[in-house]
Amino acid sequence: MGPDGMRSLFEATSIAVVGASQKEGKIGHIIVKNLIGSGYRGGLYPVNPKATEILGLKCYPDLASIPGEVEMVVVVVPSVAVPQVMEQIGEKGAKVAVVISAGFRETGREGAELERKVGEIARRYGVRVLGPNCMGVISTSNAMNATFTNDYPREGPIAISSQSGAICSVVLDWARATRIGFSKFISVGNKVDIDEADLLAYLKDDPQTRVIGMYIEGMTRGQEFMQVAREASRCKPIIALKAGRTTSGAKAASSHTGALSGSDIVYDAALAQSGVVRVKTIDELFDLLQVFATMPMPKGEGLAIVTNAGGHGVMAADACSDFGLTLASFEKSTIEKLKGYLPEAANVYNPVDVLGDATAARYEFALKTVMEDPNVSCVAVLLAPLDTVDIKAVAEHLASFSGKVPMPVVGAFVGGSKTSAGIEVMHEANVPCYDSPDKAIRALGAMVRYRKMKEASSDTTSVVVEGDRQKVKEIIGSVRATGRTSLSESEGKEILRAYGVNIPMEITAKTPEEAAQAAAKIGFPVVMKIDSPDIAHKSDVGGVMVGVNSEEGVRQAFELMMSKVRSRVPGATLNGITICQMVKGKEVLMGMTRDEQFGPVITFGLGGVFVEIMKDVSQRIAPLTRHDVDSMVRSIRSYPILTGARGGKAADIESLKDTIFKIAQIALDFPEISELEVNPVMVGDEGKGTYAVDALVVLRREN
Repeated sequence: MGPDGMRSLFEATSIAVVGASQKEGKIGHIIVKNLIGSGYRGGLYPVNPKATEILGLKCYPDLASIPGEVEMVVVVVPSVAVPQVMEQIGEKGAKVAVVISAGFRETGREGAELERKVGEIARRYGVRVLGPNCMGVISTSNAMNATFTNDYPREGPIAISSQSGAICSVVLDWARATRIGFSKFISVGNKVDIDEADLLAYLKDDPQTRVIGMYIEGMTRGQEFMQVAREASRCKPIIALKAGRTTSGAKAASSHTGALSGSDIVYDAALAQSGVVRVKTIDELFDLLQVFATMPMPKGEGLAIVTNAGGHGVMAADACSDFGLTLASFEKSTIEKLKGYLPEAANVYNPVDVLGDATAARYEFALKTVMEDPNVSCVAVLLAPLDTVDIKAVAEHLASFSGKVPMPVVGAFVGGSKTSAGIEVMHEANVPCYDSPDKAIRALGAMVRYRKMKEASSDTTSVVVEGDRQKVKEIIGSVRATGRTSLSESEGKEILRAYGVNIPMEITAKTPEEAAQAAAKIGFPVVMKIDSPDIAHKSDVGGVMVGVNSEEGVRQAFELMMSKVRSRVPGATLNGITICQMVKGKEVLMGMTRDEQFGPVITFGLGGVFVEIMKDVSQRIAPLTRHDVDSMVRSIRSYPILTGARGGKAADIESLKDTIFKIAQIALDFPEISELEVNPVMVGDEGKGTYAVDALVVLRREN
């Protein structure tokens, strides 16, 4: 289904409302009324076989009776009738359908089948579908309110989509209170067709949209979303509130719209990798939309704080470290200028305290002075409602900055009834104003992080690794032939070796004598590990011994290990014991799990047996760029250990990164691999290479 339908969703020149009603309060009545009330200028055709006129408009018995073309059809009929209406929409040649009707996937199996039919009919005719179970769509540039809310927003630079109709209502109410304007407003509902990826593909080039906000409960086209989001986020900021972060939240999301919520840590990785700014609360979504929609981007990180209350300045300074900002160091000339005008008791260093009796003129002087300092890239103006300050006058001065300053300036008017008039002035002028210093700093910090992300996003080329695909196919084929889905360690290592991953020298022995001979050949000390496709975590069952120093020690260890493992895992297939070269280095983990929405999720972090306890890991989704892997490696808490903290030797980080690329390529080349873990990976000193010491590979079950 082509892009014409997406254009028609926002720019339709003719709209039919199937299920239009003469009765006030009915959704079919409200939608027609809202389209008239928003000033929609295109052809508007109510459809209802039981009426001849609705709200002064001629009413048609069906779509076929409408003369000429109809570009968009809004559907407000019972769910069981929607498939029949979709057939009529297709036959009429409409480009897009907005299905308001509920009673689909969110209600259970029968509703899901109805929804499947709607999608199938739409695809057959090439009709794009928004919904079902949605609130509709608003396009202020087209004066089009095709929803059942009369909260029609003013025109502005924000486009927002939501998977929840209730959240739609909340956002529109907030917009009215803060005077924020929207370009587009989309309730996506169950997403039988149009989803966030489709919307981003359109909105990234929409000249009326400066910032995109999204409320997401789940998605099914994760890879497509990431691809489009990467492109869109380089053009304009995308702020996303992803709900279902906890186990209980994920269950709630599934029952709400039938969405698959997915693992939260995977969504974190996917959104960050795509350049999307993720928020955790609706307040944070509002705060960030406000600053991105109204303020220019900062050119650096330096923040100047101007306040009439020292305590607020301290709070803001503390928040800087939480949100990625630094307090700007003023030039000597700036400090001297402030000293020459402000009272002697004022603080002229950052934060600048203009004192409790500050006038609007004193605020104005301090602001203009710090904004001229070359080290300042953004400004937070804090105000406490002291009796000596003219709050409205200060607000009017800040309001005069709207659209005229080269850096973001935000306010934090902390209080209640005394600050409300000043906040009102700021909102009317589209200058962000918050009710706490923390919120102001958080908003500015998000802008700085987004600017850095855009600078880093120039690295868009995924690294491709060549491997012996035929060899891996043969290994997987032989495992499938035995009916297994779990590979033995040696089989897993053969797959790694086929893609150039370094494996320590090793020999699998079936008897104590074979083990002793293998150890003598490899050289002491050696590591001994049980070889079994049925045992994923060998050390948990006594299946690993490290540092065995003699042939006799190897013989004894062989007997002991086989006995111990047989008693602990009766029935497990034991192929023998693998004698391995003992390699030294720092232990890390590398692995892959295949996510239903996003595909191969690559994990890197602190390795060894305590990985699940420490959870010092980072994740990215393949394919990977060099920037992806650089940031992945640097983001773990234990990264300083790899670089040689406290006098230690630096690890071979470049070799480590190359190994991550190889594992990612295996995951991309072989979708039948559902899980791959290499733990531990031993990273030698700089120039000494990286070795995969263990390998766990699991295949997808064949249907």
